[in-house]
Amino acid sequence: MSTYLLIGTAIGAVLGFLHMLSIFRARLGRPGLAPIKTVWQGIWTWFLWTLFGAYVLTFWILGAVFLGASKLLNRRQAAP
Repeated sequence: MSTYLLIGTAIGAVLGFLHMLSIFRARLGRPGLAPIKTVWQGIWTWFLWTLFGAYVLTFWILGAVFLGASKLLNRRQAAP
């Protein structure tokens, strides 16, 4: 279980960092936006992705399983 939490946290940290970079790219340099607020929002985004990374990983795995099961069931119903 601790390995799963570590993997989820690492994946969350990487995705959070990428999300933070996209926030910086979209918002920094725009007129009317405070740069310090943008940096603060980026840091919070990275922190929350890191904190909830294991939960996001769990929902992705469950979603992939349910998607595969639903496609398999729909294929069986559509076959004559």
